Amino acid sequence: MIAYDVEDGIGFVRLDRPQARNAMNKDMGAALLEVATTIADDDSLRAVLITGNGPVFSVGGDIGAFADGVADLPDTLTRMALLMHDAIRILVRIDAPIVTAVHGACAGGALGLLYPADITLAAAGTKFATGFGRIGITADSGNTWYLPKFIGIRRAAEMLFEDRVIDADTAADWGLINRVVPAEHLRTEAEAVVRKLAAGATRSYGEMRRLLHNSWTTTVDQALSEETAALRRIARTADAPAAIDSFLGKQSPTFTGK
Repeated sequence: MIAYDVEDGIGFVRLDRPQARNAMNKDMGAALLEVATTIADDDSLRAVLITGNGPVFSVGGDIGAFADGVADLPDTLTRMALLMHDAIRILVRIDAPIVTAVHGACAGGALGLLYPADITLAAAGTKFATGFGRIGITADSGNTWYLPKFIGIRRAAEMLFEDRVIDADTAADWGLINRVVPAEHLRTEAEAVVRKLAAGATRSYGEMRRLLHNSWTTTVDQALSEETAALRRIARTADAPAAIDSFLGKQSPTFTGK
């Protein structure tokens, strides 16, 4: 249900339930959490790429699984949400930068895999939607916290309350994704981005990831203090002084992630 491979310091995560349009059930949520935990425990990773197999990235939660558990719907929904939420928490906190590449459709809880990403690419023609109101449930996977911060609270309300479906160009214009690429070039472009990041300043990226995510909940005084502490930590790494020497010598730095 979730395929995971490591190559050249890059973790490749692929939603792999194409027969169900990568709809997320309890087993898929458990698999995603297991992969996220594996990623967090691997200090050798330099970057992560998240993709989906089949015609779409993911249609979100498996409504059939909701129906199967309707007799105990509160526990069914809670179990599924907790798995996804724990996976998101872990992915947000890792040092390695994350690239997510989506195609076809990205809906409901699957939007949660955009939020830990530092760079998100979408194939032209991809559709984005929430869809929670259509089945009478509330949003999960960070949609009520991240979505308004990415696109603004008015637009988030429009997607959540009016079930508005937006295309890839609108998603880029609103700030939900970084950019749109031709569908046939999505994988090539995504791999180029993730490989560039994997060759970059991993420890620096990790510090900046934390600072960016914390920026939504910290004061400016806290942010400035955290930046100072991060600079001090980075100054103790092997990469920072070596890169500074390379810059002064007008050479391209080689980062080791140490």
